[in-house]
Amino acid sequence: MSPSVFRTRPLLAAVTAALLGLPIAVQAAEPGELLSAAPYRAAWVPSKASQAYLLSYRTPDHHGRLAQGTGLLYLPAGTAPAGGWPVVSWAHGTQGIADHCAPSVSGPYQPERDGRFLDQFLAQGYAVVAADYQGLGTPGDHAYLHVRTAARNAIDLVKASHQLLGNRLSPRWVSVGHSQGGAAALTAGYLAPTYGGASLRYRGSFTTGTPTAVELTALVMKPDNRVANPGALNAYHAYLLDGLLQVAPQVDRVLSDEGRARVALARQQCLGELAATLEGADTGSMFSAPLTSVPGIWVLLYDYLGVPRRGFSQPLMLGHGSEDRDVPYLTTLLYAAGLTLRGEPVAFRRYPVDHRGTLDAAAADGLAFVRARLADARFDEAAEGIGLEKLLDAAQ
Repeated sequence: MSPSVFRTRPLLAAVTAALLGLPIAVQAAEPGELLSAAPYRAAWVPSKASQAYLLSYRTPDHHGRLAQGTGLLYLPAGTAPAGGWPVVSWAHGTQGIADHCAPSVSGPYQPERDGRFLDQFLAQGYAVVAADYQGLGTPGDHAYLHVRTAARNAIDLVKASHQLLGNRLSPRWVSVGHSQGGAAALTAGYLAPTYGGASLRYRGSFTTGTPTAVELTALVMKPDNRVANPGALNAYHAYLLDGLLQVAPQVDRVLSDEGRARVALARQQCLGELAATLEGADTGSMFSAPLTSVPGIWVLLYDYLGVPRRGFSQPLMLGHGSEDRDVPYLTTLLYAAGLTLRGEPVAFRRYPVDHRGTLDAAAADGLAFVRARLADARFDEAAEGIGLEKLLDAAQ
């Protein structure tokens, strides 16, 4: 990485004022404030990115306190068009919760797949921003699947990128994400009209493998659940428990010594390593009593994990693999159906693949959706509703 750093505008303004003997107005720190930016080079940078930068910026943590976040900014080839490059805000899937698991530190968990997916947007002349999520590679702890925090991190990186590039970036942007990032991108779309501010123009969200009912995981978190699990599922459980302990320490009273040991391991190992370590283990060994025995647990889980169920201002498209064993297909299909019944602008696409394969399978649909949204093409809610109804009939 180059050592050169571009300082933020507030700092430049303060230095200039001091040199000219002018009074210095001390501005309160705000979400999305750019702290630094440096050219970035790594093997996992998408091939279509002509330039890449590592940005540091202010963004809330899961306690609502303003903290530091990092993320990457990828620029397409050529010069910015009139009005600037439209922006795709990419929210990554599960990486882990340790600092070295941040995508900007160790790369994406699936670098070739993610690179292919992002390259298609760069090839269309869109800039791409990719938040690490607060607590990954920055001070503080990362609260896994705390959807509102990750959503705000993604929006704030868009703001910070505009501070760096100014009118080279268009105010028009979309959120895109997979798995953990699917929930983040979905929630970013819900928050965008108010949290994004008047200077940004949010146009829609495309997500794949989106977890929409993770709170139901509590039903299997009990001592008598001794079914052997795939390692990835055990890793997800350990990461989630670590996050819950950060906001509700009383959860510790239902953990066994094995459960505490797995959470400690989760704080050290990224997804691939942790999944291999925990392959074939069961969920029940982590508990001395059911998670549902913790008073107020359902309110806590929904507040921590719950995705919005009404009030979207722009269209959504959810893609999901029918063979997904990480995030059950039916939960997201039913979530989309619920949105449709409430009159929300949603489309749903089914692919005959598993969780890991969904991003590739959905890439063409994702690009078409993003292009249409950034061009303000009409969203046909009636046709999408008929398509969803057919998928529901097939699921029955």
